[in-house]
Formats: sequence, structure tokens, C-alpha cells
Amino acid sequence: MGKVGSKSLSSLQHCTLWKADRSPSCRAVLMALDAMDISVTEVDVDMDKAEHKSKEIIDMNPFQTLPVFKDRNLILIDSHSINMYLASRYFNCDKMLPKDPGGRAIIDQFMMYNCGTLQPKYRAAADPILYENCRFVLPDQICEIETAYSDLDEILAARPWITGSLLSIADISIASTISTLNILVPVDKNRFPNLVRWMYKMSEEYFYGTANEKGLEEFSKRIGELLHVE
Repeated sequence: MGKVGSKSLSSLQHCTLWKADRSPSCRAVLMALDAMDISVTEVDVDMDKAEHKSKEIIDMNPFQTLPVFKDRNLILIDSHSINMYLASRYFNCDKMLPKDPGGRAIIDQFMMYNCGTLQPKYRAAADPILYENCRFVLPDQICEIETAYSDLDEILAARPWITGSLLSIADISIASTISTLNILVPVDKNRFPNLVRWMYKMSEEYFYGTANEKGLEEFSKRIGELLHVE
């Protein structure tokens, strides 16, 4: 595992993030950090070498998943919890995470939608390819993913961003998952025009380029290699 640094307005030297760029959950945290101009110590974990099963990781996270975030004695192991913690603790702006209960609840429900609906669909489609020698996305998985695309397309028909008029950490979390799903099951611009419009808006945000594109390319390359194995 190797450490890398990043330039930012606010450097939190007491915070460390263990991550793998190929993971959409890790990219959600990386995008949030860049969006909030926060820098932490980053440790790259090579999952192909099973570094996520090292004693260092297991001692912090028995589930052996990434990302892992540590702020002094506090350890968080879920990207949604990490982003909400960062926004509430270190980012003094209501834009990413409103302080009023109603606005916060709207953010919460879409973070939970990503965690409870989109991410399981991603894992169900990707894991057989990544770990079980499957060479295609199963038809049932394609149907379920496109149902999620349809739901998001309807939500975005009446608003520019997932939760309303402002970009929030919910957009960031969902963008990391949707951009990855798009590699497995491309989003049809004719069937889901509102979702495509939102995806384009997200891709124009500077943090998308700095924190999502590299890992997305790594994931796409890895999936391409596995799907073309004879």
C-alpha cells in the first residue's frame, strides 16, 4: 500500500483514507473531498493483491471493504457516512448538506437510495464478472439496472439535481455508482434523457474530473479485460 497526497484549501493531516480508485464507493469520497476542498492522507490499497485483507485493514474494518476513513480515534467504513461526516464536521456550507432537518432528510433519503438500491444492483452485476468468471451482465440484472435508470429519470424530470436546485453530496454518491453502472449497462439517451442530462452536468464538475475519471477508466479497463478473456 502506498501513500499519495493532494493539494487543497484545507489539509486535515489527522485524517487518513484507505481507498482503491476502481471502487465507486471510494470515488464518491474522493469526489466529495475535492468538492469541499479538503485534503487528507490517502493510502492506495491494491485489491487485486488482497491488500484489503491485510491485518491493518481488518483491525479497522472486519468487513474488509473500502473505503476506510480514520479521523484520530474515529473510524468510518461506509462512503455515505464518511461524506456526511466530512460535510457536517469540516465543510461550513449548507450547499452539500443542509443543516435544517427537512433539507437534511431529503439528502438522507437519496443517500439511502444509493446505499440500499443502486449499490446492490452494481454489486449484483459486477461481482460475477470480477470474481466468478462470468463473461456478461445477466439479463435479470440489466432489467433491474434499467428500472433504476427509469426511476432516476423521472426524479430528474422536474429538477436539475437529485435533491432539488442545488448539487449535494447525494448527487456525488449517486454519480459514482451510476457512472460505473453505465459501463456495465449503458444509459440509453433516448429512453433516459433526463438522467443523461444530469450525468453530463456532473461530468462538467471539476471534482468529477479530478476524482472520478481515473478510477472509472481503471474499472472500465478491468471489465473489458475480463469480458474478452477466451
